[in-house]
Amino acid sequence: MKVVNKNFVVRIYPSKADKNDKGEKIVSIDKIESHIGGYRFIFNKELEYINEFRRLLIQNGYDDKIIVNDSSCNMLLKMLRQDNLFLEKIESSSRQQSQRNLIQAFKNFHNPNLKSKYPQFKSKKNSKDTFRIINNNNNVRIQKDKYGFDKIKLANQGLVKFKTSKEYPNILRQTSNPDDPAAKIKHVTIKKENGAYYAVFNIECVHVPKRIIGPLQQIGIDIGCGKLAVLSNTQEISNLVLTEETDKIIQYQKEMSHHTPGSIRYNEAQRLVNVWFTKLVNKRNDYYNKQADYIVKNCCFVAVQNENIIAWKHNKYLSRSIQLNAPRIFMNQLDYKCDWNEVEFIKIPKSFPSTQICSNCKEKNENLRGWKNIGIREWDCPYCGEHHDRDVNASINILNRGLELVGATGQ
Repeated sequence: MKVVNKNFVVRIYPSKADKNDKGEKIVSIDKIESHIGGYRFIFNKELEYINEFRRLLIQNGYDDKIIVNDSSCNMLLKMLRQDNLFLEKIESSSRQQSQRNLIQAFKNFHNPNLKSKYPQFKSKKNSKDTFRIINNNNNVRIQKDKYGFDKIKLANQGLVKFKTSKEYPNILRQTSNPDDPAAKIKHVTIKKENGAYYAVFNIECVHVPKRIIGPLQQIGIDIGCGKLAVLSNTQEISNLVLTEETDKIIQYQKEMSHHTPGSIRYNEAQRLVNVWFTKLVNKRNDYYNKQADYIVKNCCFVAVQNENIIAWKHNKYLSRSIQLNAPRIFMNQLDYKCDWNEVEFIKIPKSFPSTQICSNCKEKNENLRGWKNIGIREWDCPYCGEHHDRDVNASINILNRGLELVGATGQ
């Protein structure tokens, strides 16, 4: 067993009113929108002050490198609260979390290994509409309202109706019991996505590793475009067929282009785009979760090459497939599932030429190098004459390289 942090996403339904028929305080759409706006306002205002200070330093001949930390931002937040009284209505941990996000953005920018861009202002149209509440003294929990129904209690906002799968409510009720140390809500993130509202619970709980179906295996995985993945045991994981979803999204996007923004027909077409896009994402995530679970249940060692997915997107022949199938999501799911279930997981550097090396004689075939030769799917080794399937050969090389890195013996 291992203590891990899990995220549970539930759909919430804020109301238009602030109180129900029994006089209970409930979460309204206006409250959520005001929290989202305040979250964005604090981030943008503090970034504006920092940019103005950097401009003054440059203007007076000084270096523009400044340290953005808690002490400096706390002073800015105090000034904002004095000048903008509406911020007092926002939950205190939500204000602090917006500030922490700005500090983390500057840390990422100054980290040479991440190559992050300079922090940008959050736009009302293009940014992710979210805010976060930290659970302090059980102020985020599941409790029954006066009608006897389970509702989510959000700090300083009230109760809100929610829906989720059958297994989640029991876990959420367990986290709401302060006497039960097995599970605890760390924080909840409220987000608005495609016109719907969701609550993402971050729960610290004890995870029991999944039952092993068969004998333990050592697996190398080659992530691809035409196929989601090819395993070193010759198994293939095909890409999910998303033709219906993509066709519907394109159809309603064309309808949107023929109508005036804000009109009834435009809004209806936009609603249908959101519906089909949500279906696409949910279908893909469910498929990737099942495939990753199957691999983790049957393996004791997993090696994956840390491919440069961003570079693949710049290729006009691969960009559509990469954006639609999102192989990075599958890799990330494999990573955390292996960590939860105590399966050894290793990433091979992207510079390793897994497709060019013969898995039999270990010699490198230079004729397979570069994008121009990506169409060669089968080849014969010029040194030992072994016939290879390009993807299976690459997955075997990835496995052998992974075993070498951990000090074991390759196949």
